Amino acid sequence: MGVPDRASLAAFVTLRISLELFVLVGRPTARRVGAARALAALLRRHVGLVLLLAAGIALRVTAMVAYAPALWFQGDSGSYVRMSGEWPAMPPRWTFPWLLKGFEWTGTFASVVALQHVAGVALGVAAYLLLRRRLGVGPWVAALATAPVLLDATQLTLEQYLLTETLFTTTLAVAALLLVRRERPGPLAALGAGVAVALGMATRPTGVVAVGALLLFLLLPWRGWRAPTAYLLGIVAVFGTVFAATGTVKEAFGAEGGKFLYGRTAQIADCDRLELRAGLRKLCPTQPLGQRPDRPDWFIWNRASPIHAAERPADLDEFAREVLRQQPGDYLAAVASDTGRYFWPSRLGPTEACLASLWRPQPAPTDWAADYDCVPRTAGDGYQWQPAPSRDVEPNAASRFLHAYGRHAVTPPPAVAAMVLLALVGAAWPRRGGLRLTMVALLYAGIGVGIMVFSVATSMFDLRYGLPALAFLPIAAAAGWQRLRSTPTRPERRTPADREPDRLAPTTAESNGKHDERTGDRGHGAAAVPQRG
Repeated sequence: MGVPDRASLAAFVTLRISLELFVLVGRPTARRVGAARALAALLRRHVGLVLLLAAGIALRVTAMVAYAPALWFQGDSGSYVRMSGEWPAMPPRWTFPWLLKGFEWTGTFASVVALQHVAGVALGVAAYLLLRRRLGVGPWVAALATAPVLLDATQLTLEQYLLTETLFTTTLAVAALLLVRRERPGPLAALGAGVAVALGMATRPTGVVAVGALLLFLLLPWRGWRAPTAYLLGIVAVFGTVFAATGTVKEAFGAEGGKFLYGRTAQIADCDRLELRAGLRKLCPTQPLGQRPDRPDWFIWNRASPIHAAERPADLDEFAREVLRQQPGDYLAAVASDTGRYFWPSRLGPTEACLASLWRPQPAPTDWAADYDCVPRTAGDGYQWQPAPSRDVEPNAASRFLHAYGRHAVTPPPAVAAMVLLALVGAAWPRRGGLRLTMVALLYAGIGVGIMVFSVATSMFDLRYGLPALAFLPIAAAAGWQRLRSTPTRPERRTPADREPDRLAPTTAESNGKHDERTGDRGHGAAAVPQRG
């Protein structure tokens, strides 16, 4: 057979290319058109979430431009970076230093804050999916529940800091999600939840409230011993490993002694009527009651504080215990008063206002040499333990915009109170069914409020310490709202062929238990128990 001439070869190549283009362009185009239509339908169905996500992502990109590479909080950020250099040692609160160590290869703290911003967006998406797919909440209510995490200026600012709040919130949120995503969590999910909540507690001791709340969620109502046992094993595995590596309970649980509780109790200590031994009386504040600093941490960090007269760390614990024993009413009143500030606007003292300003976007961070306690600093360009060296930092368009945004885009305390109230009213509403919604509302409200109360009781009121509650209270409120408006039914079991690929939640007809003409069955909502006549 002869060799084909160039014309025949060219014709063959042209035909082959035409056929390839038909296959690669023609048919996939039809598929792409179908995919585009499905995507458009998906976006229309969840337009509330899409709009909030777009705004949240844009705000986070703006923050990374305005405060590059990261915001720096005086002593805390430097301590975490220094501890990351001690790897593989496990200092107190070792989780965040280990996270910093994991990103050291990038050579910039921008990689850490980028991860934190991604985590913030993921928290919002996870909350929406939980409310829509598992609890049957409507799309607009579910989208509204994501707004505090996605858009709150304090949340946005703390994600830009080299601080533990984002990691702490994420670990607790993952633990809760693993247990509530199914009506009966299995041992594997419970084990993962135990590991996650233990990591959260190792990040901040305040996580102990989530440990107890999640355990109660598994025990009430009783569904067997396997899930609670697996949950506890996950916790023991984390702290047991740390204890084996360090050999001390203090480092295993991330405890830092009694200095924070000393600061809390020193503010209210009435030493004129306290019975104290001589070694403890040296720790009494010199200022009379009513004229003491407005922040309890003054007694921890200020050079004029009597804390420096302590002969040993155990004296701080003993002093705090004596105040709690002899002044329980004063202590409870102080905790209740400060906790109430998360739920109702209150006037901040001078140093409290100074601290609060750090958690809102500023026109421009100051430099390392300037001694401005109320203005945040920026981290250095590398992985150094201190902020950038002295340099002029001029406000830019991004920082000006965020500063104006942060003056208004914060979750007001009455809204926080309304979330808690809605969750509790919905959980207690006298209606048959809805046990799952009741349990979820109480769980998330318990974690959110518990974080606030515990941080005030053991340290002080600080917007930073209460911020993680915004990842839990909106979900509690949405579950309470759904409990009020309808009695949910059991989710319908569908085959994969029956599922729509872009469907994130049951339709209204299914949620209300109406007749489905396609199958002849009654539809089912996303949450708990069938309504009984």
